[in-house]
Amino acid sequence: MPLSRVKTRTNAEWLSELRADGTAAQAAAIEDLRLYLLRAVLYFFSASPGDLRGLARPEIEQIAQDLAQDALLTILKNLDEFRGESKFTTWAYRFAINMSLVEARRQRWKNVSLDRILENSELPDFQFQDKDSPDPDRAAQQQEIWNQVREVIEHDLTERQRAILTAVVFDDVPVDLITRQFKML
Repeated sequence: MPLSRVKTRTNAEWLSELRADGTAAQAAAIEDLRLYLLRAVLYFFSASPGDLRGLARPEIEQIAQDLAQDALLTILKNLDEFRGESKFTTWAYRFAINMSLVEARRQRWKNVSLDRILENSELPDFQFQDKDSPDPDRAAQQQEIWNQVREVIEHDLTERQRAILTAVVFDDVPVDLITRQFKML
């Protein structure tokens, strides 16, 4: 998938051209931003294939195209939120990468039965006694807090609440998949 070079712009030029409704400048800026975002997503996936490792190259490219388009639409809706504290492209890049991280998590759970995960969900047994810790009192406090949190989770939550909390917080299952599974919306 060859990608052409994106025109270099200042922050003001990006904003001006992206807001120039119906002009050739706007169309060019939108296409340049889409290409920039696509390149960012493809680079991210190539550097950190993680949960996409099992997918064929055309599938990854399609996911990248979709993410670049989604990020572009989100950025266009949020142009007024750009504060100019960084380069515009750096700000836009964060949208694309954050969306890519979410999609990679979704892909991890795509073919996994959430029922099985929820049935087998157990709280991890955290131990905060680090022998090399410079502050043993802090480690003891952390352990006590975890013991109290664990007690509340095990005794004050329903089985369903406990399973959902464990899946989301400890197993890193995306909230939208849990919501869909339990038809919570």
